[in-house]
Amino acid sequence: MRKTIAGRLIALLMSALPVLASAQARTFQGIVKDSAGVQPVAGVSVSVKGKGAGTTTGSDGKWMLRVTEPHPVLVFSFVGYKRQEVQPADSSTFITVRLATDVATLNAMVVTGYTTQSKVKTVGSLSTIPGTTLQNVPVASFDVMLQGRVPGLYVGTPTGQPGESGRITLRGMGSINGDVQPLYILDGVQVSNSSFSGLNPDDFESVVVLKDAAGTAQYGSRAANGVIVITTKKGRAWADGKTKVEFKSYLGASRVNSSKWDQMNTGQRLQFEEMIQDPNLPGWKYSPNNPARPAGSDQLLDSLRKINTDWRKYLLRTGLTQSDALSLSGGNANTNFYISMAYLNQQGVALNSGIERYSLRGNVQHTSGRLKSTLSMGLVQSQISYIQNEGVAPTAGGGAAAGGGGISANNPIAALYFALPYEKPDVNNTGVANFGSDALNEYANSSLKDIQLKSVVSLNEVFRLTGEWQLTSTTGLEYQQDKITDYLAPNSYFGQQVGNGNQGMYQDSLTTRYRLVANGGVRYLHPWEGNNEIEVNLLEEANRLYGTYFGFTGYGLVSQLGNTPSAITQGTPANNFIPNVAGSTIANNLLISSIALFRYSMGSKYSVTASLRRDGSSQVPAANRYINLWAVGGKWNILAEHFMDRAPVVSTLRLRGSYGLTANAGGFASDYGYRSLYGVTNYGGAPALAPQTPGNPAYNWEYNQAGDIGLEYGVLHNRIYGELDIYNRVTNHLFVNKNLSLTSGWSNVAANLGRVRNRGVEWELNADVVKRTGLTVTVGLNFAYNKNTVLSLGGDQQQFIDNISINRVGDPLGTFYAVRWAGVDPATGAPRYLDKNGKVTTTYSADNAVPLKAVWDPPYKGGVSLTVVCGRFEASALFSFIHGMSRLSYPYLYSHSADPNYRVYNQSADMLKVWQHPGDITDFQAPAYPRQVNSSDVRSSDYVKLRNLSLNYNLPVSPGLGKHVRAIRVFAQGQNLFSWMKWKGFDPEDANDIAQYEYPMPRTVTAGLNVSF
Repeated sequence: MRKTIAGRLIALLMSALPVLASAQARTFQGIVKDSAGVQPVAGVSVSVKGKGAGTTTGSDGKWMLRVTEPHPVLVFSFVGYKRQEVQPADSSTFITVRLATDVATLNAMVVTGYTTQSKVKTVGSLSTIPGTTLQNVPVASFDVMLQGRVPGLYVGTPTGQPGESGRITLRGMGSINGDVQPLYILDGVQVSNSSFSGLNPDDFESVVVLKDAAGTAQYGSRAANGVIVITTKKGRAWADGKTKVEFKSYLGASRVNSSKWDQMNTGQRLQFEEMIQDPNLPGWKYSPNNPARPAGSDQLLDSLRKINTDWRKYLLRTGLTQSDALSLSGGNANTNFYISMAYLNQQGVALNSGIERYSLRGNVQHTSGRLKSTLSMGLVQSQISYIQNEGVAPTAGGGAAAGGGGISANNPIAALYFALPYEKPDVNNTGVANFGSDALNEYANSSLKDIQLKSVVSLNEVFRLTGEWQLTSTTGLEYQQDKITDYLAPNSYFGQQVGNGNQGMYQDSLTTRYRLVANGGVRYLHPWEGNNEIEVNLLEEANRLYGTYFGFTGYGLVSQLGNTPSAITQGTPANNFIPNVAGSTIANNLLISSIALFRYSMGSKYSVTASLRRDGSSQVPAANRYINLWAVGGKWNILAEHFMDRAPVVSTLRLRGSYGLTANAGGFASDYGYRSLYGVTNYGGAPALAPQTPGNPAYNWEYNQAGDIGLEYGVLHNRIYGELDIYNRVTNHLFVNKNLSLTSGWSNVAANLGRVRNRGVEWELNADVVKRTGLTVTVGLNFAYNKNTVLSLGGDQQQFIDNISINRVGDPLGTFYAVRWAGVDPATGAPRYLDKNGKVTTTYSADNAVPLKAVWDPPYKGGVSLTVVCGRFEASALFSFIHGMSRLSYPYLYSHSADPNYRVYNQSADMLKVWQHPGDITDFQAPAYPRQVNSSDVRSSDYVKLRNLSLNYNLPVSPGLGKHVRAIRVFAQGQNLFSWMKWKGFDPEDANDIAQYEYPMPRTVTAGLNVSF
């Protein structure tokens, strides 16, 4: 009996143990915010000390964790924040944690391309831009968003046309005829800058700019001008186990900044015409002071005075912008995903221009046993509408041409400057000197569109052989298709001036480009005691580019059939409507590479890296086809040394340096430029072959030797932190066009001659001026100076660009070259110049041109940022600046010229100071003298801009609404809001040395809403 009772008691006790254990378990929950106590921090790891399992915070910073330990210590950790341990009180179940920023580990893991490693162990000079910085910025090409954010990076925007990419130079120009753009890598795949209008910055996790050889040499012959690595977002498992849905929408408006617009109004124009006394212009023809004026002049003059047309109101508009985006992200321990869909419709400030874009992205990451697979897919369809003859219309290679701004009456932007204020806006009042109405007629009767289809797909595979050995591979595709149509109506003013038949024109073309990238190899990562680590990567890679172009232009359009190919009239020798047909292979090359990367890190104190890459390119003659490129670098964490123990004020102090050799293959005239090529011609009435290019079997790469020394610093617990870099980069074997004797049958041949050097300093400084609960104020500054010098051109020859700039030994690339202006002779009004010896002369001669102290690649550049976080409110401002840049300004020339060649165009109000009488002191010569291009037309392009202003407010979410909504944020942004500059016109920004009549950069303001569920 006792045994039976005892047995029952034991059984009862055993059955109760799980209940007792369950009674001791507790569920903790809470929220994690930043140190200011304002912004929730997503993705924070929450775990029990000594235990591996845990959870992560959601986008609202909230978390929940079930704990069985009686007295647990909870550990909160996240990249960029200091680790924090909390031991909850016995009665606590809700915990609020505020994590302090740890700048030393901010952006701790950096994607440098082939590898990912911690910032502490990264030897190269690089800048990381979080994806959140680039979101909501109302421009359609992401590279424009980088202006003023990266030390040493200059973005020249050739046009304000929505969707067009800029010209980026990093640490100066290192080539004459070669490519100066950085290499762009998106999720392991090289992409062209013409793809930027198809990228949605909302999908970016980070953008890393690699500057020195330690970072760029791994990309070998493609990396002479730096590398920009873009990583898109990956999904994550959220704390509540649900899929996160985020919706964002904004609306905006764009207008031209006209603060420096000073074209004459009607009163000023008539006064000017009276001053210069041209009998063909109404201001003098009908003037009371003109003894030869016809009858009825007073009435005619009064009727003109009643017209005062501001052509900006007719040829420009307020462009509207709409953007909508939806994303989904989630996952579990093995699989995560990120899917986004976006729509953008941005009208240009010029009529007929704009971009409409649909984009789709899907990223999936899956781990199965030893295999980790990451698939990234992006697909974009966009339609870009251009204005006619602006100079940046699409090219056969896809995307727009650099520079632009045609000096032509059928460029509507030029018409803004040319059109006279007493001309009535009338779409049918076309003809010579009716520039404004001609432009209106063109708007109504022309169309230029580029329908683009773009896709970038990459698949990355990592197979873990052992704990130290991995097999890696990346396969990717970039595809771009451009279908371009150009139409001029047959009965329009400019359509009647088409050379073939004078009855309009219809053009259609299709360009396709494929880039296939595949690499694979092995990675060895071996850690051991003392936090020592060795990493070795051995890879083989192939990069294949192929593109084709086909197009036709038809004439003699039938107006009833409109903007379609059906309107083209069959061409015969009799009717002069024979169409033009063209087709070509625009790209066909292959790059084969072998890559070896090595890194050794002794804890966080020392790191040493080395890279070796052997490239072989089909673009290079067989004798020079293969090259070996390399780099070495090291980093020393000085703060880890014992002698720094007595320097508590110093929080970060790391010294790094690198040196290496890269190359540039972007200067070859074509994929077969080194060969002697032949083309079809006609000889004696029969088909024949004739030489087309001379060829050069000795053609070689441009070589780039670069050295860098950098210091990363932080003081006062990193309340003040930044980096300082000094670099020297020498480019050898420059791509140039070598002059030949005309007896050879050729004027020049592509060759490798000379050297150019870029030497400079970059400085970045950030400071948390105010940092307390409820309020933080952060100020940032980046500044760069680059000195560019031509060291050699392979002899005594000089290289001219556009006949207004020169490359000469001892001077910077792109130094302006012109006859110097010496002012106006007060006695006669004659223009005065300086000859080569500096003596004043009134005779203009192009032989007196000399190099000026003016260049078009700015030596000084930088940005200033300010961020204020107060409660739920956040405001940020970004200023960018350049100094030392000049451009030849044709708008200035045309609107400051009173001679008969230019007076037909409207003039600047400055021209009311034109010389009239002996003794007049003025900068503007008498109308009787011809106006010549001179040094006064090379104008300063310096500016300071309020590049971006952002206002954000996180709305409070009630507990009831919080069951369904994670967060709500409202925001407003302004782009290109204010400019401080000497430039006359709309904007000095551009991508080349000559200002013509480019599409002006707009001022854009947007406001929107971001909701996550």
